[in-house]
Amino acid sequence: MLIKELFTNDVTRDIPPVVYFHEQAPESLAAEVGEYIVTGGYPETDPRRRRVPDGIHEQFVRLLRNLCKELRRPGGPELPASWISGFYGSGKSSFAKLLGLALDGCALPDGRLLADALLARDTAPLREELVAAWGELRGRIDPVAVVFDIGAVARDGEHIHAAVVRQVQERLGYCPRSVLVAETELKLEADGRWDAFLEAAAATLGGPWDDFKDKAMAEDHFSAAMHRLDPQTYTDPMSWADSHAGRTATRGLSVDEATRAIDAMLQRRAPGKTLFLVVDEVSQYVHQDEDRMLKLQSFVSALGQRLKGSVWLLATGQQKLEEAGDIALARLKDRFPPSLRVHLGAANIRDVVHRRLLEKKSDEAGELRSLFQRHRADLKLHAYGCADVTEEDFVEVYPLLPGYVDLLMRITTAMRVYSTRMQGDTHAIRGLLQMLGELFRTQNLAERTLGALVTLDAVYDIQYTSLDASLQQTLAQVHNLDLVASNPLAGRIVKAVALLEQIQDQLPTTAELVAQCLYAEIGQGSQVRPVQDMLQALKDANCLSYTEQYGYKLQSSAGQEWMKERDDPHIPDEVVHDVVREKLGVLMGRPDRPRWKGRPFPWALFFTDRFRPDVRLTSGREDTTFAVDFRFLTDQSQRRSDEWVRQSDQQHLRDRLVWLVGGDLSELRNTVRDLVRSRRMLETYEPRREALNRDRLRLLIEEQTRRDGLEGQVDRAAARAFLDGRLYFRGRELKPSDFGNGFDSAIVKAAERFLPELYTYFTELSVGDREWPQLLERDLGGASRKFYEEGLGILALDAGKTVPACSGTIPMRILQHIEENNGASGSTIIQHFGRPPYGYPVDVVRACLIGLLRAGKIRIRPEGGGTHVTSCNDPGVKELFAGDRNLRQAEYYPGREGDITQRDLNAIGKFFDSALGEPVDRDRDAIADAAFKHFPNKRAELREVEARYERLPGRPELPPALAALTRALEDSVVDRHVEAIVKAVKANLDRLRDGLELLGIVRSELTDEAVEAVRALAEVRDVQFAQLRAAPDGIDDGTEAAGKALEAQLAQDRPWRERAGAEAAAGTVRDRYRKVRRAILARQETEAEAARERIKARDGFARLAPDASHRVLRPVAEALFVSTEDAVQPVLADMVAQFPARLHRAVEDADARLDEELEKILAKPVKPVRLKVQGRELETRDQLKTFLREIEDELGPLVDQGVRVRVL
Repeated sequence: MLIKELFTNDVTRDIPPVVYFHEQAPESLAAEVGEYIVTGGYPETDPRRRRVPDGIHEQFVRLLRNLCKELRRPGGPELPASWISGFYGSGKSSFAKLLGLALDGCALPDGRLLADALLARDTAPLREELVAAWGELRGRIDPVAVVFDIGAVARDGEHIHAAVVRQVQERLGYCPRSVLVAETELKLEADGRWDAFLEAAAATLGGPWDDFKDKAMAEDHFSAAMHRLDPQTYTDPMSWADSHAGRTATRGLSVDEATRAIDAMLQRRAPGKTLFLVVDEVSQYVHQDEDRMLKLQSFVSALGQRLKGSVWLLATGQQKLEEAGDIALARLKDRFPPSLRVHLGAANIRDVVHRRLLEKKSDEAGELRSLFQRHRADLKLHAYGCADVTEEDFVEVYPLLPGYVDLLMRITTAMRVYSTRMQGDTHAIRGLLQMLGELFRTQNLAERTLGALVTLDAVYDIQYTSLDASLQQTLAQVHNLDLVASNPLAGRIVKAVALLEQIQDQLPTTAELVAQCLYAEIGQGSQVRPVQDMLQALKDANCLSYTEQYGYKLQSSAGQEWMKERDDPHIPDEVVHDVVREKLGVLMGRPDRPRWKGRPFPWALFFTDRFRPDVRLTSGREDTTFAVDFRFLTDQSQRRSDEWVRQSDQQHLRDRLVWLVGGDLSELRNTVRDLVRSRRMLETYEPRREALNRDRLRLLIEEQTRRDGLEGQVDRAAARAFLDGRLYFRGRELKPSDFGNGFDSAIVKAAERFLPELYTYFTELSVGDREWPQLLERDLGGASRKFYEEGLGILALDAGKTVPACSGTIPMRILQHIEENNGASGSTIIQHFGRPPYGYPVDVVRACLIGLLRAGKIRIRPEGGGTHVTSCNDPGVKELFAGDRNLRQAEYYPGREGDITQRDLNAIGKFFDSALGEPVDRDRDAIADAAFKHFPNKRAELREVEARYERLPGRPELPPALAALTRALEDSVVDRHVEAIVKAVKANLDRLRDGLELLGIVRSELTDEAVEAVRALAEVRDVQFAQLRAAPDGIDDGTEAAGKALEAQLAQDRPWRERAGAEAAAGTVRDRYRKVRRAILARQETEAEAARERIKARDGFARLAPDASHRVLRPVAEALFVSTEDAVQPVLADMVAQFPARLHRAVEDADARLDEELEKILAKPVKPVRLKVQGRELETRDQLKTFLREIEDELGPLVDQGVRVRVL
């Protein structure tokens, strides 16, 4: 049977490779929808649903239902936008185009609606879901759509919203030739002048405007019509055109302006309609263009805010927004709701290929099924992607293998990314369909017998023209080589590798993969061996290159030049040795540390060759290590075992495990040289990466991969070389293989064997970070048991009390070392006891040093000098031992006697017992603790007394004993070192004793109440008594005696004592003060009342209303001093002296106010007149007559004028 006889459809027919958005003619739509495949639509129980769980059916239903849900939202949808994504050719463009035009109500040539034809293409069991979802949406809205490819219609890089405006103008019947004309048409409609324009256009152009708006001269025709419509504005037929010359209507159009324009056009020409804007290739258009992305974000928001669901945007893109690597694209996520996103994945492709091209006749498929069952095992083993193939999978896509669908998609995708020859959205479904059609037509696949399979070399024959130009040039050169031209298998392999290398970052091109992709006939068997041999031959001929990470790859001419440059330099032996030394450091970074008695020991690594002796490979500061001395000796004569047995037992090597390299080192050296060449190429070209052309950049990346593989090869070769060598330790020779078969196991086991011989005094005791600080605590009773005799022997029990005895072996060894060397630095001590034969951990040494300090056996000089530390209570001790650096930098000396005797300690202790009432041990630490415990409190008490003295009247000086106590307390705790504290207490002992005694007395007497009492006495003296002395008749004999008694009391050193008499005298002064102040206030009230009566007696006062009379008399009341008998302000003397003037001014003010009120009542002005009569002397009647005549002359004219005169 021939392959072509299997199929329902003609497999040699031509299938268009691309969906073009602009092809919207009914005939084109009929052909497109007739070929459209709606995948999916299977119920949960259908096994096909597992393969296509989210097909085109599910995407349609989900989108339509969620559109309805958004339309039901109160206030309309906030973000009326849907994102339709899918890789090249996944069908996203067909999905969006057919949906948009179906919403637009497009009809096909046979009269059917496109929507009905699209629904009919869904033949799945759940088809009614799609029908119902479509019906619900159409029941809610009356849609109209604008469908376009933004890449095809955009002008001069305009924003999407600007292009949308132009497309909406055209769809709604505005002038399609000129955006400016369309814009003015909308303005004419808004102004109500559209009908008048149509009449003017018909009269001017000789026909209806619709006949002229599509013409190339549309702007000129429109300008002539506008001249006729408005000749005053447009004075000649070209005025409108001239005024708009050089202007582009949508250039600079804002999002808000675009939204308003769309809204206005819909209201005028599509009222009640819901507009769908279907825009293709949006992701490519906004790719890495932040400004376009931001404007698109704003456009979506504006549609929701202004149009409330009457306009929707459906945009297509290649990537899911949530997976977009492009920053600009990813930021669109918050404008396209997840519920309105559609993604067409790869799972749909196989169904489309099967149903459009490879669907089999049911009566012819039986033989194919039988063939599969006979050779199923062979297919699983040797054909690509058939390990889990089922009969149904195989039959549906034969003569493809099921795994080829995904493989060819990946290859084609990569070709489109890397090649400049393939453009457009033609990948996957249409790319695969087109490719299969070419195979059937041009390579006679349809005429081959049943059992033949599509192989990758056949695909190459179809797709090779789409490969990158440089790769095609390389292929042409390779195909001309005799090895390839004369051997068909070589040619097939080259073609397969050319395609497979496109996806090497996803799938390495191995011999097994190439053999599977050349499996050409069912039952052919394994092709791995011949393919593997031919791959090696092609590699040897420099046709192919190979890396462990990516596999085989065609070697371009540029690659051949690269390899020539790479292999040219000579690599000196010294460089080879340097790389081996480097690799030993890498190898030794892998094994675990060797352990003994549960403790891990760090490695100390050394390397020697003929160029450099004893190079240290490790940089750690550990002193307790296991040292390995690698000897890379290429001369066999330098590896004599008898010589190394002798040398390994000498002093400088006794504490090291010497490991000599062995065997033939040629493989290692050759591999190292290859690695060095690779590194040098990278060092040369990596800094120039940005300037490299595409071929060189690709070769650089390949070299990086090759370098990575060689790194591993050198690691393994170096490990084998030393495993073939010998180990030497203290006069013994051993084989590494005696300890393990691998490098890691051999070195660890050898180290663990010799550790007990290195560290004979080693202790398994360890001191944790939470344990050694216990030795610094004041009470040692809670310290760990490992510090006692059964452990390190730092502590011991003496009469039930824990003391720092330091009688253990380790602390005694450390003390002996310090004493023998008359002191030593911490670094020297740690290093000495960390090395063989001790191996003491740093924390063990630290704990012993703390114990020795606590026992008084050593003293410490911290880094930078200063006061020696002699006690664990000295400041900075915890920090000294907590930090490794401080511990090492300090210097440790044997302890010594100070200048404080036991007699001094006894005297100080007796002082604390008597003065502070607390028994204190007669030792330095106890005394220092007591001083720090009590002296700050006593200083605080002294400050209280000082504060009370400050509050006393006149602020008297402190008694000398208290002033001396202040200095003594401060001097005793100014230095926190124990030795300094004890010395200061000794020097100030008398001052402390006297001062503390007086402090106690003063604190008990000078209470807050006593201070306030003294202040009260001073206030009576300074206020009441002083005012009485200054006031007329203010003081009498009794008051004078009481005042003197007050002054005498306050003049004492301690005026708070025996103050009863002074307080009685203060009472006498207060009583006299109240009496005098009461008398002054009463006298002034009497004078004020007399003034009120005089004012009330004036003619007309009785006629005043209450408010007016109150106003008139108010100044008199205000002249009085508002005070009480106990008040101290104003002072008595001021009250007596100032009141007469205050009352006089008040009376004058009251008279003036009365004049004002009488003017209001009498309707006659009142004028006060001051007669100059004071000091005038009269002796005769003539003088009296003259005086009276002067008065009459002065007052008469005023009276004649009707003025009421008040004589002052």
